[in-house]
Amino acid sequence: MKDVAADHGVYPISVTSELSGVDPQMLRTYENRGLLSPFRTEGGTRRYSRDDLTRIADITELLSEGLNLAGVAQVLRLRDVTGRLTHELGELRAAGAPDRQELRQLRRENRALRAELAERDPQSAATPDPQVRDRAAEGSAEA
Repeated sequence: MKDVAADHGVYPISVTSELSGVDPQMLRTYENRGLLSPFRTEGGTRRYSRDDLTRIADITELLSEGLNLAGVAQVLRLRDVTGRLTHELGELRAAGAPDRQELRQLRRENRALRAELAERDPQSAATPDPQVRDRAAEGSAEA
């Protein structure tokens, strides 16, 4: 048996109604309100996916908590935005990881070079680390 993607519309409205416990007319209302967007065949027949069934369950839960359809729409929109932003943040973190690793490596090399320089020229050891000096200058400027 072939695996079907979770977002692939395969269930007609009658099966979706039976699986979700939501009346077909209410499913149409959800669609009219923009809460659902089932796939449409060339003939215009609605086909619902597993993702749609999950969304219907979310809608049903939010309605049972006392939200109206406008409130449900707002909550679902915010969840969608949060999901997209979470995904983008993960991508940015993954993309920045090599940069952070390189920065840590450069700091280690800097400390090693400073230690080597201090061994060769004790006078240079008295010269403060530029980062420490800059932070101290920032602190005194704020005072």
